[in-house]
Amino acid sequence: MYILGIESSCDETAVAVIEREPQHRVLAEQIKSQVPLHAKYGGVVPEIASRNHYEVIDQLTIEALKESGITLHQINLIALTQGPGLLGSLLTGLSFAKGLAFKNKIPVIGVDHILSHIEAAFIENREIEYPLLALVVSGGHTTLFYQKSRFDTTVVSKTRDDAVGEILDKVAKYYGLGYPGGPILDRLYKGGDTRRFRFTYPKMSDGSNDFSFSGYKTAAIRHPEFANREVKPDDPLFKDFIASFLNSVFDYLLYKTRTAVEAVQPKSVIVSGGVSRNSLLREKFSNAFTETGIKLYLSSPRYCTDNAAMVAWLGYEQYIQFPNVDYFDAQMNSYSRAFFKNDGSKFR
Repeated sequence: MYILGIESSCDETAVAVIEREPQHRVLAEQIKSQVPLHAKYGGVVPEIASRNHYEVIDQLTIEALKESGITLHQINLIALTQGPGLLGSLLTGLSFAKGLAFKNKIPVIGVDHILSHIEAAFIENREIEYPLLALVVSGGHTTLFYQKSRFDTTVVSKTRDDAVGEILDKVAKYYGLGYPGGPILDRLYKGGDTRRFRFTYPKMSDGSNDFSFSGYKTAAIRHPEFANREVKPDDPLFKDFIASFLNSVFDYLLYKTRTAVEAVQPKSVIVSGGVSRNSLLREKFSNAFTETGIKLYLSSPRYCTDNAAMVAWLGYEQYIQFPNVDYFDAQMNSYSRAFFKNDGSKFR
C-alpha cells in the first residue's frame, strides 16, 4: 500500500511517499524550509508561510513521486495534516490534498499533527510497545501524553504559556543570535559550564502537573549579569550562561517526564518534536533511561522536525483502524480531536 503524505502546518512544506504492507519504508521525502523567509522577522509570519506553501506544494509532490518511483495512479491513500497549526498554512495543504484526491479518486485522510510527531518514532522502531508516555517538544507544543494504544490518548501535562521551542527562539532573538534559536543555542552551549548559573524549576500554584516556560524566558532575558553590556557569542561567560539555561530547561522536562513514568510505569517512552534534536536533551534523556527497564525512543533527527513521512505513517494506521470515515466531511477536525482525553489529574 502506497501513501502520499502532505504536511503544511507551519513553515515547512513537506511531501512524502511511503510503503506500508508488505514492506514498511519511506520511499521519498521532499521538504521546503521557509527559515530564510522568516529569519529577518525573528519568527514565522503566517501570511508569508501560507503563500509559500501555495507556491511550492505541487512541485514538491511531483519531485517526491519521481524520487519514489511511484506514479500518482499507484497511490492508495493521501494523508494530510489537519491541525493544529497556522490556519492559512493548513488550508493550503487541505485544499491541495482534497483536490488531488477528488480528481484521482483516491481516499484522503486527515491526521493530527501532534499525534504524527509521536508516530515519527515508529518509522524506524516498529517494536515500540504500549502503554507509552510521549513527550512532544517543539516551537509550538510542549505536551506529555499517555497512550494505552495508538488512538487512546490522555494529555498528562501541557504548557500553560510558551512552548519550550518558543522560549529558545525568543532568548536567541533577544541576544541577537539569529533565528531559529534552538539550533543556534545547541551549537553555542558546547564547552560551557552547565552549573555556572542557577535557574529554578517553575511551580504551578494550583498544584497542576502542567508545564510553564515564561519564567525561564524572563529569567534569561533579564539576568543582571548581561543586562547592561553587549553580549558576544564567543564570550566564555555567555557560553556558561546558555549552557546553564539549557541544562535547567531540559532537566525540568526530564523531571516532569520521570514523575509521570513513576506514576504509570509505561513500557516505552517517546521523545519527539523539533526540540528533541537538541544534543543536550538527547544526552540527558538517554542517560536517564539507560538502566530503568523502560525503553526510550528518540525520534531520528530527520523525523524530529515537521515532515510528511510521519503524517503518512499515522495516516495509514488511522485508515486501517477507521476505514469508513468520510474525510471529506466538514467534521474532519473534530473527529480527530475525539482521540484525546484532557485529564491529567491522576498523574499528579
